[in-house]
Amino acid sequence: MIYRRASTWEALAGGPDLGPFDPAKPLRSNRPNDALLCTAGLCNGVRIDAELPENDSAPSELIARIEERFRASGEIMERVDDGANPARLRIVTWTSGFRFPDTNSFEAVALENRKTGLVACARAQIGYSDRRKDLERLRAVTVGL
Repeated sequence: MIYRRASTWEALAGGPDLGPFDPAKPLRSNRPNDALLCTAGLCNGVRIDAELPENDSAPSELIARIEERFRASGEIMERVDDGANPARLRIVTWTSGFRFPDTNSFEAVALENRKTGLVACARAQIGYSDRRKDLERLRAVTVGL
């Protein structure tokens, strides 16, 4: 199990990409290994971990900056969405030790006031407690945007 850890987890639990988070039907696990950050009004009916501010950038620009931050982070990561929608981004990250996969999903939404809101969700495929690493990661890539 020390070698090829990522492929071992995939064989046991399936593909690491959990798919996009749907803010219209927001579902969270009952485990402490997921995180959800949202601009006010974008994640109604579900508990969020923190509220994100509105942004002055266009949705595509905001998503591009988030992707840049992931690439600069040094984390083991792969963009897994097809890039067809420039207002969405989905990245799988793996922990450095055991290669546990997490799906990080972002959607930038044009608001009526000409600002942009953001939905940021991180979900772990394996495990029940990651000491809030998913939340830390989301905060790191969204702070000061």
